[in-house]
Amino acid sequence: MLMLAWTGLDFQIPQICYVSTDQKAVIPITAADQQKSQTSNRLVALQNLSALLPELLDRILNLYTRAANNTGESLPQYPFSESVIRFSKLLSAIHLAGGTLDDNVLQLLVRGTPIKKSPNLITPRLNIRPPRTEIITILFRAFPTTSSPENLTVVDRTIILSGIASVLGSLGYHRKKAMVTRELVYVLIPGLVQARLKGAAEMGVHPAAGLAALSNVNGNTNGAGALDLGEGDVEVGVDTFLGSLGQAYGVVASKLSAAEDDSIDDSNEATIARIVQNASIRSFGGRNLKLDVLRSCINFSEALPDFNGVLKFTADLLRTAGSGVAPGPRSEDASPSMSREEQIRLATNISRTLGAARNLGVKNLTAEYWDEFLVRGVELEALAPTRTPIPHTRNELPGASAVAASRDVNPFIYNPFLRTPDTAAVDHLLVAGEGAIFKVTLQNPYEFDIEIENLRLESEGAEFESGTQKTVIGPYRTQILTIFGTPKAPGQLKITGCVIRVRGCRERRFPIFEEPWSPRGEVKIKTIGVAALFKEKDRPTSVGSGSITATSSIIPPKATSLGLNVIDRQPVVIVKSTTLSQSAVMVLEGERQSFSITLQNLSKETPVDLLLFSFKDSTQGPLQQAMSNREASTAELYECELIYARKQALRWKRKDSEELYIDPGGTATFEMEILGRPGLTSAVVQIDYAHLGVPASDVQDKFHTRQVSLPLTITVNASIELVRMDVLPLTGSIPRSLWSNVNSEDEDETFTPDDYCLLLLDLRNAWPCQLQVHLDIANGGAIDEEILPGNTSRLMFPIRRVLLEDPSASIPALDPSRARQFVVSTGRVSADTERASREAFWYREEILKILHGAWVTKSGPRRNGEIELRGLRLTPRMIEAIKIEDIGIELSVNGIGSRDLKQELFTDSFSELKVKITNRTSDTISPFLRIQPSIRNQPHNISLDLSKKLVWNGIQQEVLPDLPGHETAEIRIGLTPLARGEFEISASVEEARLQESPHDEKPTEGRRPRANTRTMIDAILGAKERKIWHSREPCIVLVRDEDSDDDDDDDE
Repeated sequence: MLMLAWTGLDFQIPQICYVSTDQKAVIPITAADQQKSQTSNRLVALQNLSALLPELLDRILNLYTRAANNTGESLPQYPFSESVIRFSKLLSAIHLAGGTLDDNVLQLLVRGTPIKKSPNLITPRLNIRPPRTEIITILFRAFPTTSSPENLTVVDRTIILSGIASVLGSLGYHRKKAMVTRELVYVLIPGLVQARLKGAAEMGVHPAAGLAALSNVNGNTNGAGALDLGEGDVEVGVDTFLGSLGQAYGVVASKLSAAEDDSIDDSNEATIARIVQNASIRSFGGRNLKLDVLRSCINFSEALPDFNGVLKFTADLLRTAGSGVAPGPRSEDASPSMSREEQIRLATNISRTLGAARNLGVKNLTAEYWDEFLVRGVELEALAPTRTPIPHTRNELPGASAVAASRDVNPFIYNPFLRTPDTAAVDHLLVAGEGAIFKVTLQNPYEFDIEIENLRLESEGAEFESGTQKTVIGPYRTQILTIFGTPKAPGQLKITGCVIRVRGCRERRFPIFEEPWSPRGEVKIKTIGVAALFKEKDRPTSVGSGSITATSSIIPPKATSLGLNVIDRQPVVIVKSTTLSQSAVMVLEGERQSFSITLQNLSKETPVDLLLFSFKDSTQGPLQQAMSNREASTAELYECELIYARKQALRWKRKDSEELYIDPGGTATFEMEILGRPGLTSAVVQIDYAHLGVPASDVQDKFHTRQVSLPLTITVNASIELVRMDVLPLTGSIPRSLWSNVNSEDEDETFTPDDYCLLLLDLRNAWPCQLQVHLDIANGGAIDEEILPGNTSRLMFPIRRVLLEDPSASIPALDPSRARQFVVSTGRVSADTERASREAFWYREEILKILHGAWVTKSGPRRNGEIELRGLRLTPRMIEAIKIEDIGIELSVNGIGSRDLKQELFTDSFSELKVKITNRTSDTISPFLRIQPSIRNQPHNISLDLSKKLVWNGIQQEVLPDLPGHETAEIRIGLTPLARGEFEISASVEEARLQESPHDEKPTEGRRPRANTRTMIDAILGAKERKIWHSREPCIVLVRDEDSDDDDDDDE
C-alpha cells in the first residue's frame, strides 16, 4: 500500500487490515463513508491508512509475540527487533509530518529524502497522532533482552541498538538516545577486541598493531576499517558518533577534527567564548557520569584502534575533569576531580598512543589542549642597567633652557639625569635591533608533567622576531619560562599571547589571562540539560526590534596584553679603560688629582652624539641630610650649601676643542678631576649618552639616553690641619719685626693699631712627609713655612681690621629653592643670639677673603693642594678685635691726639679738648656726646672726684645735630687743670633717637606688590634699638706745675 501511494496510484485498504466490519464503520473518516460506491480516492486512502497504521502495526507485533508460544514457530529476536524498528520509523515519520501521511512522508520512507520543514520537538505535541509516547513504547519492544544474549551476535545487537538510537534521535529524545548509544558502545568494545586478536593472528603480527594497519588502509581514519566496513558504508565517522554521545551527556568536548586543524579560531574573543561555554556545560549533569562516558569512548577508540579518537577523548576527559578556572595565589582548589593515579595513567596513555602512531607512520596526530588558561602572564625582564633606555623630554637637554647653562656649576638646579628612572616607563621600553628577555608564566593544574615542545611569542604592531623555547611544566604548579625576542623596527609593540605546541596537541595560540577567574552561577536559569546544547532559543521580539540572542550571565575572563614602546636604534657604550689602577685613588685633603676615562662605542652602525657627565659621591648624602635639617642655623646651612655647590669632589675638565662625539666602534677619552675632601670614600662617574641624529636644539619630542657608570674607591688622608686660630687687638706702636715676617709690598706704610689686628694660625702637618705651607694675604703679603711631620707651627701676622656696612645682614642662601621662600626655623633663637651669629658669619667671610693657603710636599711624589681655612670660628672677643666701629671717636688736647703716649699740660693753663666724630655708615644718626674724664690709676669712686682738679668751659653731655652718613663733626671744649696728676679722658656717642627708615615705593599700577621677604627675615632680630659707641683708647693727660724742676717731675 505504501508503494502504491508513493507511485501515485489509487488503492484500497483490504478488509483484513481492519479488526472487524463494525470497527470499519466507526472509523472517523467521513469521505470514505460518502464514497463507498465510487472508485477509491488516493487521499482518502492515505488518511485511512494513517489512522489505521498504529493499530495495524500493534496487531502485527502481537501476532509475532503470540507465535513464540507455539513450538517451532517463534520468531528470532533479530527479525522481530528489525520489524519493530521499521514500524517505529514509519510511525515517527507520520508523527514528524504532523500526523498526516502525505507525499513528504512517502519520500522519506521510500527514498530517504528528509522532510523539508524541521518540526519543533521541544514543545509538547499532544494533539498529533500517533503520539511520541506510543511510538517509544513500540520502539523499546525491539530492545534486546538480557535473557537470550547468546542468540544475537555483536553485529546484530549493534544494528538493533543503532536503529533504536536513530529513531530516538529523530523524535528528539536525546537522553534516551545517549543511553542506548552508551549500551551500543559497551556491546562494540568486546567485539572490537576480539576482532583485533583474530585479525592479528591471521596477519601474524602483534595484537596491538594488528588492526591498526588495517584501520589505516585506504586512508580510513574514523575506525570504519576496524568494523570491516568501507568508507562509503557509513554516513558519519565513528568520531562523530562518539561525539554525539558525549554531547548528550554534557561532556566538555573540543570541536577539533582531523580535517579541521586550521579552521578553529584561537582569537581572544573565540577563546573567551569557549571558556564561557565550557563553564555553562560543566554546570549541569553528573560529572561522574560524564567521566564514565568518556572512559567508554576511550576504550572504544583503543579497541578500534583509532589514534585520533584516543587522543581526542583523553583530552576531553582531562578537560571535563578539570575545574576550568584560573586560580589565584590564595584562591580555591583548581585540581581536577579525578585521582592522581588516573591522571598519570591518561598522560601515559597519550605518550603511548603517540609512540605507537609514530611507529606505524601516522603523522599529524594531534588533540586539543585541555586547559585554556595555560598562559598566565607575560612580562619583560628588566634590562641591564647599562642598556636600559631612560626617557627624557626636550626641556631636559642642556641648552634647551636658560637655566641649563648653570647646571655644571650649581648642583641645586634639578638634574634630571641623576634621578631614579620611572619604573613603569622603563619596564616597557625596547630598542630596535637589540634582544630582550621575556618571562612567560605557565600553569599546570594537573598532577602530571606537561611537555611544551615549542613556544613563541605572538605580537602586533612593530616587526618582532620571537625566539622558540621548550620546557616541561611540573605537576600542579605555576612555572616561569624565559624566552628571547628581538624587535626589528621602532614603533608600538603589543605582545598578545603565545603560540604553543604541547606534546600530543595541535599548535595553537593561547591568550594571556593574568587575573584569577572562576565562573559564577547564573541567577536566572532559562535552559537546563541538553536543551541548552541542542537548541539556542531567542527571546520574543516585538515589532520593530531585532532578534536578541540569549547570552550567558557568566562574567567572562579578561585577556590582557603587554604593551611595549620600541625606540630607534641606540649605541652601546662601555668604559674601556681608565688611568686609575683598579678604579681606586688616594688623595690628600685639599689636593686635586686628574685622571682620564676612555669610552668605547660597541655599536657598529649608530654613533654617539650626546654625552652628559654627572657625578655622585659619598659626601653628598650627609650634606643633603644636613641641609634638610630644619633645626640647623642659617650659617650652618650656608656652609653645607657652599661645600655642596662649590667644592664638588668630582668634575669634568673639558677642553676647548673637545668634541662630544663617538664614532661607531670608536673610542673617546675625557679628563676628570678629584678633590680630596674629608668623608670622601667612594664616588661614581655617570655618563648619559644617546644618538639623537639631529642637533640638540632641533629635538622636537622625547628622547632616550643610556647610562654607563664608573665607580671609584677613594682614600682621603689628612694633610695640613687648622688646629687653632686667634685674633688679638694691637695697641701702641707696631714693632717692625712683627711685619718683617710678611713679604709685603707696603713695607714703607706707617701702621697704626686702629687699622690692624694680629691674626694667629696654628697649622699641623698630619702627613708623614715634610710639607711647605704658603699663605697669601690679600694686601700682597705672603708667608712661607715648612712644617715637619706631626709638628704644629704658629703663623702670626697682622691683618687689616674690617668695616662692615651691615654686620647684621641676613645670611644668604645658595640653594635657589631656599632663597625664594622664607622658612620659619623650628628652634627658638633669641635676637641677641641671631645678631651675634650673623656678625660672626660676616666677619669670618671677610677674613676668608683675605687669606688663601696652599701646601706642597718637599719629599717623595710631588703633591700639592689647598689648606681648608673654613674651619675658622670667631668668638665675640675676636670680633671686637677685628671690627671697625660704625662711629669713630678721636680725642685730642691742644692738637695732640690720643695716639701719643701722654699729653703734658701745665696747671692753671688754658687748653682745648677736641672731639672728632666720624660716621662711617651711610645712614644718618642723631648723636648724643658724653665726655667722661677720670683720674688715672685710682679706684672708681676716687677717680671720678674731679671737682677741684679740672675746670671745663662747656658741658660734658651734649646733643649734637644729625650727622649724615660718611660725614665728620668736631666738638671743642675748654679745659683748665687745677692740680697735678694723670688723667684719662674718654668719650661715648649714643643715638639720641632712631631715624625712620624710608618707606618702600608703592608698586606700579597693574603689578603684584613684591613680598617684603627681607623684613620677615630680619624680624627675628627684634625691634631696632638705640646704639652706643665708645672711644677705642682714652686720651691720657699728664698735668704738672710749670715752674717745677726736672727732679720733681721725675718723682711725679
